[in-house]
Amino acid sequence: MKLSELNPHRPWPLPASPWIMSQVWRHVTFLHWAIEPSILAPFIPEDLILDTYQGKAWISYSCLNVYHAKLRFVPPVPGMLSFNQINIRTYVRSAEGKPGVYFLKIGATNRFVTFGCSTFMHLPFVHNNYQLTTAAPAAHQKFGAVHIACAFPEQEVLRCVVTPVSQPYPATAYPLTTWLTERYSMYTDAQHPFPLREQTTPGTSQILICEVTHHPWTLQDADITVESNSLLAPYGFDLSKAPSLVTYTKELKAYIWGFRNISL
Repeated sequence: MKLSELNPHRPWPLPASPWIMSQVWRHVTFLHWAIEPSILAPFIPEDLILDTYQGKAWISYSCLNVYHAKLRFVPPVPGMLSFNQINIRTYVRSAEGKPGVYFLKIGATNRFVTFGCSTFMHLPFVHNNYQLTTAAPAAHQKFGAVHIACAFPEQEVLRCVVTPVSQPYPATAYPLTTWLTERYSMYTDAQHPFPLREQTTPGTSQILICEVTHHPWTLQDADITVESNSLLAPYGFDLSKAPSLVTYTKELKAYIWGFRNISL
């Protein structure tokens, strides 16, 4: 299959340049919260537009295992064959009009990846301790469970158990899941790559965009039991309530391009 035929839902053509990295995302657990846009606005660079759905902004945790991350034309690096990662993200648009994701913080268990992505891709990567384990279904369950235990150096913690409860369905089956997943670009501010640490001052942004493509998302609705969630508490976000939506995806392969300056 040609890469251009991989995902019929992609709304614009692939970049003319070649992709630079492929990854397989395994056991992808999304935790989504709807929040007031005014809470997120101070963390968004002025050259990006906070995207909303029915008047609400959204924060999402994407908890996953990254498998076989591979640079194009480069043999696999043993340390990149498998590591755990958590993406804390929200949703934005740029002057180009492309809906994408903007990362508030990214935690990875691989120090090489953390250094490379924070230094050369200007992404808010931080090394963390993140354990993702799966359990076989209990006697009364149809699907197994995912146990997540994540801790950042700042004593920010997420511990929860997620259990899929529905049959897989295409993300495009519902307007909200379409809005949350149909994002084929990610943005960063090269001048302020760690938005939770240093908020943007007017006129100082350097917005970069990175294109992504992947197989269509297939989701399962999931139940969640949260033991602890303080990942964003130090920054004024109250996510103590249960997520508005929890989904699980067993596996998805993605292709990633390099960052470029946004056309303002």
